[in-house]
Amino acid sequence: MASTAARIEPHVAVIPAPELGRDTYTNANPLTLHGGSRPVFGGFLVSQALSAACFTVPDTFQPYSSQSSFLAPANGNEKIIYRVQRPWEGRNFLTRVVHATQGVDCVYVAVLSFQSVASPTGINSLEYGTPKPELDQPPEDIDPDSMQALQSSLLDRSASVMQQSAEDRPLDWRPHSMEMSEDPTQFRVRGYVRSPTALSTSDCSTHLAAFAYASDEFFFGPALAANPVAVGRGARNVTMGASLTHNVSFHDPNAKIDQWAVLERETTWGSAGRVMVQQKFWNMEGKMILSSSQEALIRLKGARI
Repeated sequence: MASTAARIEPHVAVIPAPELGRDTYTNANPLTLHGGSRPVFGGFLVSQALSAACFTVPDTFQPYSSQSSFLAPANGNEKIIYRVQRPWEGRNFLTRVVHATQGVDCVYVAVLSFQSVASPTGINSLEYGTPKPELDQPPEDIDPDSMQALQSSLLDRSASVMQQSAEDRPLDWRPHSMEMSEDPTQFRVRGYVRSPTALSTSDCSTHLAAFAYASDEFFFGPALAANPVAVGRGARNVTMGASLTHNVSFHDPNAKIDQWAVLERETTWGSAGRVMVQQKFWNMEGKMILSSSQEALIRLKGARI
C-alpha cells in the first residue's frame, strides 16, 4: 500500500459537514487546478458527489451508475456543499440523490445507484462486453508530454486546460491514435490513462471516484477534433463549451485507477448547439471498466442559440 496519497486522491475527497445537517459533505481540498482558475472542472463534481454518496452506503454495496446534470457554473474559490438524499433502500439495490450547492444555488445534481456485492452474478445472467481495441503501442512507449502536444494542435494556448503541464495533472494520459473522417460520427480517439502513482488505499469507492473524475477530462474534445473546419484552428471559432449532462456506468467495481486503462472516445451527434460524446474504458486484460456519455453545449461564432 502506498504511504502517501496520489495526486488524484485530494481531487475526489470529501469530508463530513455535520453542522450543516445529516448526510452533508464538502470538498476536502481546493477545487482549482491552477492559479487564476475560477470555474470548477466538472470532474470534481462528478467524483466528489460519488464520494459523498458512498459515505452513506454500507460497505456491502458498490456503485454501478452515476447520472448527473450540470446546472450552473461553480466558483472554484468557494466551498461546495454536497447534500445526500436516500430515496430508496432495497435489499439488493440502493439509490442516492446528491445536490451540490454554493450559497443558495444548486450547481449540480446526481442520481447514484448501488448494488449489493452479495447479488448473484454469473448465474442465469447475460455475460458480454464490447471488445477492447487492440493498440499496437504500449503506454510506456508513448511520450508523457504527448497529451500536451495533442492539445496544442487542437486548442489555443489561452485555454485554461493548456496551463497544465504533465506534472500538474492528477492523471497520466497517453494518447495513442485518432481516426479522422469527413463524417464526424466515424471519428475515434484512443489511448491510455492511469494515476502515475499508486493510491494510498485499495478501497473501491476511491478508485471508482477517480475513474469518474477521469471520465470527464477532455471528454467533449472529440466533438471539436471531429469537426476541424467548423471549429477552426486552435478552436478559434468556438465561443463557448460546457458540459450539460454526464452519465457513467461502472462495469468493474474492482478496477484500479493506478493501473493502465485503455479508452476509446467518439462523438455520435451534434445539433441545436449541443453535441453527444461516448466513451469506453477497459483494463489491459480486456475487461470493460466503464462506459459513459456526455451532452455538451458548444457554441460557434455567429450562432443564435
